[in-house]
Amino acid sequence: MQILNIFLVMTFLLVANIHAQKVKKVLFIGVDGVRGDALQEAPTPNIDLLNKRATYSYHALNTCITVSGPGWSNIFTGVLDDKHKVVDNGFKNTNLDKHPDILSIIKEKKPEFQTAAFYTWVPIGIILNRADMRIEREYAMGGDAYIHRLAQDYLTNETADATVVYYADPDIAGHNHGFTIEAHEYYREIVQFDRYVGDLMDAINARPNRANEEWLIVSTSDHGGFKTWHGGEHLSERNVFVIVAGDNIVSREIKRSNTMPIKPEDTLPVVELEKYGFQNVPTTFDIAPTILQFLDIEISGYNFDGKSLLKLYAEP
Repeated sequence: MQILNIFLVMTFLLVANIHAQKVKKVLFIGVDGVRGDALQEAPTPNIDLLNKRATYSYHALNTCITVSGPGWSNIFTGVLDDKHKVVDNGFKNTNLDKHPDILSIIKEKKPEFQTAAFYTWVPIGIILNRADMRIEREYAMGGDAYIHRLAQDYLTNETADATVVYYADPDIAGHNHGFTIEAHEYYREIVQFDRYVGDLMDAINARPNRANEEWLIVSTSDHGGFKTWHGGEHLSERNVFVIVAGDNIVSREIKRSNTMPIKPEDTLPVVELEKYGFQNVPTTFDIAPTILQFLDIEISGYNFDGKSLLKLYAEP
């Protein structure tokens, strides 16, 4: 009888261990000013590898103000500027206190989580102002390379439950030389961004407890660009990319639903999204609800303007 009891206990423990849930962790990789079509054209072996386990789109859009302040506020809060009230890069008279960012929500719902943000555009700290750790260095001071090294070390060696890493250099190259793949400097920064993504994936895979973790990797940009600027409604300014990758995600690319001709230099008013087949592509507002749903945080109470892309997993 004693032997039988020992056998039953061992069997129970084995079954429990097999079905034990892995620890969920999230990494958000933000990059400023990268057009989706430019990213698709550039050689990006690390992103291509990431997309093998991702819902992704190079046709994704910023359907709001194509400026960094409102753009990143949209991404991190999941709501339009008529709610968070960030309409430019000045961050005056905002309503961000009533529309918390994803790291704040995660910390509120899961106080045990370690949250961190690494960034090189200082106003990101205005949005992510409640992260447990914030590391910033101005992009003009070699910031991207600096925060990248720190983020690598952090992701490998720390708890790193929910982490944001932001890069600015592609946007700077676009303003100085043009937001087009034909501009060598812009092309070069996109290629460098892909290397950064590969390094961050290596850092995660080097974690001592990686086998017992389930990771969600989300990446997007706040806007694209037209010639050397952004802020308007050209398709090239609205066009971004969205990647939602994970250990258990089947690769799925989302494209616009028709081939109605539209060029990057053409304007794309929001009222014409359906006309050109963009009505179902991911938007920057989808990031927040996607991350929160992955972490099993109820999203219905935040009045998000986007949707969780995790719902797409179950579709045939």
